[in-house]
Amino acid sequence: MTATTPRRKRRPRIAGRAGAPRAAQERVVKPSTARIVAMSLEEDIVLGRRHPRERLVEQDLCNRFNTHRGDIRLALFDLERKGLIERIPHRGATVRDLTPHEVLEIYAVREEVEVMAARILPFPVAASDLAKLEQLQREHSAAVDAGDMLTVFYTNLHFHQRLFGLCGNTCLIETIEYLAQKVYGIRSYANAFPEALDRARRDHVDMIKALRASHRDELIALMRRHLEPSPAAYIRAYERRFGHGRTLATR
Repeated sequence: MTATTPRRKRRPRIAGRAGAPRAAQERVVKPSTARIVAMSLEEDIVLGRRHPRERLVEQDLCNRFNTHRGDIRLALFDLERKGLIERIPHRGATVRDLTPHEVLEIYAVREEVEVMAARILPFPVAASDLAKLEQLQREHSAAVDAGDMLTVFYTNLHFHQRLFGLCGNTCLIETIEYLAQKVYGIRSYANAFPEALDRARRDHVDMIKALRASHRDELIALMRRHLEPSPAAYIRAYERRFGHGRTLATR
């Protein structure tokens, strides 16, 4: 009986979760044109490059991003879902115009749910969580010093996501994120003032100190104070531009 040479086993092809080859997997994870357009417009809005009631003309956006209307419409749908723009039949898309009344309503609810997160947040906070918050605070502070407003926006966002994530209540965390998203477009008004940016980063430092010391009442007071500058700055700018809107007291 003669020996036969064993057949070489074929090396398995690297695949994604759905069994696609590597090239296909890379195509899946690469952001779509519509997603890139949506992210760029979102940055324009949160940085104050685009203002309330400003029109977003589809053909202009096609020319800017060198793409077709299908991608632009998908991007606008995503921004509308987030509450950053509104689309009116036969008139097109505009940057969402939040009235002072709407802003105060949103912030009144934001205050209650964020304070609720502080009330149920378990103490003591793990050293690893405090270290992550400190790193985000340092990145935010460095961005403030550099005048890098895009990084200021996102490091602030990530700081608060990490902070509220400590409460452990998924429904509450999602509600806080949803309400914060509704007012992304008004953040730039307070960020235009250096004293507001400096106060925000000092608040972050004090929040970490309160967490480390397990001082719940101090943390709650800081959260309430931290929410005040953005709606106040937006309402002042809104009323200078459009006249006095209908308002109500936040408390």
